[in-house]
Amino acid sequence: MQKILAILKSIINELLIVFILIILINNFIGNVDITIKADGIGYYDYLPSIFIHHDLNRHNLKEIKEPEKFNRINSLGVYVRNNSLPVNKYPCGVAILELPFFGTCRITNGETKTLDDGYQAPYQHFVFYAALFYLLLAIFFLKKILVLYNCNYTTIITAQLLLVLGTSVTDYVNFDASFSHIYSLFAITAFIFFVKKYFELKSFGMYFLACIFLGLIILIRPVNGMIVFIIPFLAGSVSKINEIFKYLLKHLPKTLLGLFTLLCIIAIQPFLWYLQTGQFFIYTYNGEKLNFLKPEVLNVLFSYKKGLFVYTPILLFCLTSLFWLLFKRKYYELVTSLLFLVVITFVISSWSTWDYGGCFGLRAFVDYYSIFFILFALMFDKMVLWVKVIFLIPVIFLVYLNLVQTYQYKEYILHWLSMDKAKYWTVFMKTEDRYKGLLWKWEIDANKVEKVNEQKLGNYSLPAHCDTVLTKFSTSQLRDIDKINTFQVGLTSDFKDENDAKIALTITDSSGKAVFYHDRYLLHFNSEGLNKRQAGLFNYILPQKFVNQQYNVKLEAYTNSNKLDISDVTISIFSDK
Repeated sequence: MQKILAILKSIINELLIVFILIILINNFIGNVDITIKADGIGYYDYLPSIFIHHDLNRHNLKEIKEPEKFNRINSLGVYVRNNSLPVNKYPCGVAILELPFFGTCRITNGETKTLDDGYQAPYQHFVFYAALFYLLLAIFFLKKILVLYNCNYTTIITAQLLLVLGTSVTDYVNFDASFSHIYSLFAITAFIFFVKKYFELKSFGMYFLACIFLGLIILIRPVNGMIVFIIPFLAGSVSKINEIFKYLLKHLPKTLLGLFTLLCIIAIQPFLWYLQTGQFFIYTYNGEKLNFLKPEVLNVLFSYKKGLFVYTPILLFCLTSLFWLLFKRKYYELVTSLLFLVVITFVISSWSTWDYGGCFGLRAFVDYYSIFFILFALMFDKMVLWVKVIFLIPVIFLVYLNLVQTYQYKEYILHWLSMDKAKYWTVFMKTEDRYKGLLWKWEIDANKVEKVNEQKLGNYSLPAHCDTVLTKFSTSQLRDIDKINTFQVGLTSDFKDENDAKIALTITDSSGKAVFYHDRYLLHFNSEGLNKRQAGLFNYILPQKFVNQQYNVKLEAYTNSNKLDISDVTISIFSDK
């Protein structure tokens, strides 16, 4: 009992910080039901593949003999082909860290029919718990690192809070909890601690742990092996590097044993590849690669699409520490830290898809956040009180901005892929419901559809809190009803950002049963930003085709708290060519 209390006492601050994050998730950002999604499916699927479906070992199987296994795998969208066999595109390190939580879920819920594929609600929840747990360990190791640098209590707490609440950690521990980044953040922060501790103690226990965590880092995300370039900074001086190098050579058997341990951990992935394909070494990122001749450094750092300093601007304040190092003439620390940041930025920006797909901000940097906050803490710790207060005023705003942007991303206010300057400032700090989905436009392919009908409905000036039918008609006179796929509503308005009016389309069958209903805020019709008069439109795309019977269509406007002036209202019907 005393040991448990001692452990809890050692992590009480980290528990409180994670508890604050949970409160913010529950009461502002919002919980999610699905945490295992997109790339996260690939990182996670080793677990159900091995422990539920028993279909990992398939390099000797024929699809025709066991088609259900291949159908399951192919439906996930994270498997690629290697010599006609499906192989998981993603490495297994995250699954290894998720394994205790997956096992706990299996034990506590039982192997029932309701948990037969590994993706039901309990598994989704346990992945969220896993991300929280490894975040807690990450900030615990950050504290341990800052203690080694003799930072005071206030500095440590400030750095931990800013990392958790002021960065995209708030997204990758919740909405995208199954992605690799929180797990990498933990492994990298632990590696940094053990390396730094080894430099101080020359303890081979620390050396072995550093080797183990380096293996885990590579197993989670191979490119993160470049964390070794932070070692000169952690050493503190060239003489210390030389001293440690000579010490490792002097104790060569122990040194080689640590490297052998590292290789054994890395070898887990080739072994799993062999079980899947019969080959030990394969490249699963087909069509994606590093291109060092075309690094997108400016986009990676500053673009409105995914720029690191646009979506995690607090890191810019962390990097003011580089000027502090220069001012204090700490040239070794300045050069080694700057070189490391240049290396990771260059490599990250050289990836063929520099924006890293649909995600919040530039996610590849999440893994290295601890380095930014180590640099921040070294500077912040030496500031006098009044300078700290002045420094934290804009930082507190940036924490709030991050929480708002995390909420916006979760609620589909920030677009997951196609942000630009105009879109960013259109929704800047906006959290109202009418902005949800504003940047998503359902487009139709003009080459695949044709307009079969159009009604011009005229102009309307409607008071607040008014429900008005703009048009009602029957489809009885339309040809090829079963080919209709889209109703397009066009109108002209000033699209004032405070306007909360909606335009709703309802379709009922001959019995009066609604077969389609969708309302959309007027703001979503805009095509050139808000607060200027323009023509806009919205496509109400049908989820399924009509059958050959009569339908009744009704278009309505709900004005809510503002009056509504719209003109040139039309409704057009499109069908397959």
